[in-house]
Amino acid sequence: MMSTQTSMPIQALRNTLRLSDPHTLTALNAVRTPLLGLASGDQSVRLPAGAEHVLVATGAGGGTTTLLRSLTAQALALGASVDLIDPGGAGHPWARSLPGVRYLSRIAEIHDHLLINVAALQDGLGTWDGGWRGRRVMVIEHLGTVAYGLREYWSQTRPETQLEEAPGVEALGVLLAAGPGFGIQIFAGNPRVGLPGLGAVPVKDVFPTRVLAYGGAALWQRVAPEVWPVPPYSVTPGRMHAVTGQESTAFQALYLNEIEARALARGVIETGEAA
Repeated sequence: MMSTQTSMPIQALRNTLRLSDPHTLTALNAVRTPLLGLASGDQSVRLPAGAEHVLVATGAGGGTTTLLRSLTAQALALGASVDLIDPGGAGHPWARSLPGVRYLSRIAEIHDHLLINVAALQDGLGTWDGGWRGRRVMVIEHLGTVAYGLREYWSQTRPETQLEEAPGVEALGVLLAAGPGFGIQIFAGNPRVGLPGLGAVPVKDVFPTRVLAYGGAALWQRVAPEVWPVPPYSVTPGRMHAVTGQESTAFQALYLNEIEARALARGVIETGEAA
């Protein structure tokens, strides 16, 4: 389970966290759930074992893409299948052609894919035993961009319809609301406004795990308003806070370059060197 300690002194954390470090491999191998990074005293900060959604929200250059890359590689290594929703195709080219990955970069295919998944969910197709094998992880590089694109796509392709909301956005809302019970887990980055398809539902009710970095009070108010006072801002690359409940844990995020991420996703890293 993720640590729920209050924010720890920034000076007590490591400044980098790479696969070449022995303590990193020890932390990765200790528990079978993705590692976010290490907190004070090299305490592991991990995702919960269930399929609860994860939101990564940072200021510019805060490491959203990097952390999503690390979590995606680990999910694949644990046996999950991944739908990587990367509008424009610039965020995660490292994952193209990997076994277990469906890479979606065009809004039209993202729209169709979301509707197909909701239809399968509503039909009760498939079973999930609670583990990583059989779990479907949807990685959404930029939740706000995807929602905007889905609305624009529908308005341009179906201008005669009078729907209150674009079907793709509604489908995304259904998956956010009901997906975890069916083994559908979403790792999402940076919504700028409300959650797509869910109206005014509090962020914490949809994303029990939230990771924040490079952001001041405005970002915390939008994503984790229950945490007060706002933890100290850090300019150290990879320095983040994991929020669960009303508490936050400062940690140094695991950094994987693209070669390391591909190797880890295939389960071929044994000594910290990318194969």
